[in-house]
Amino acid sequence: MTFRDNVKTDMTNIFLNVDEYAETITYFLAGGGSRSIKAIVDRNPPAIYDAAGSVVLPKFTVLIRNDCKLGLLSSEINTGGDEIALLSEFGDSQPERKTVMVKMNEDMGAVELACM
Repeated sequence: MTFRDNVKTDMTNIFLNVDEYAETITYFLAGGGSRSIKAIVDRNPPAIYDAAGSVVLPKFTVLIRNDCKLGLLSSEINTGGDEIALLSEFGDSQPERKTVMVKMNEDMGAVELACM
C-alpha cells in the first residue's frame, strides 16, 4: 500500500468517521438532487480573500471526501449554485441551507469548501 492509499484510507476511516470528527450533512446539487455525506464542518473559519482581494468571512468551511461514492468529486461542485444543509450550532434542531461559494483547497483525498 502506498502513502497516498494510506492517506485516502485515513480520510475515510479516521477523519470522516462520524464518531470522531465528522458529521452528516446534506449536499444539494444545483442541477437537482441531493446526497447525505460525511463532512468535517468548521463553524468558526478564518477569513479568506476573494478574487478582488476583499476579505470574505465565510459562515462555514466544510471538508468532504473527493470521491464519487463516499463524497463528491471536485468536478461535480458548482460554486454559487450548490447548497449544503447543516446545523449552524450543535444543539440546533433544524439544519440551515448555505450556498457553496468557493473551493478553497482540493487534492486527491478531499475538497474544502467555504459556505455563506
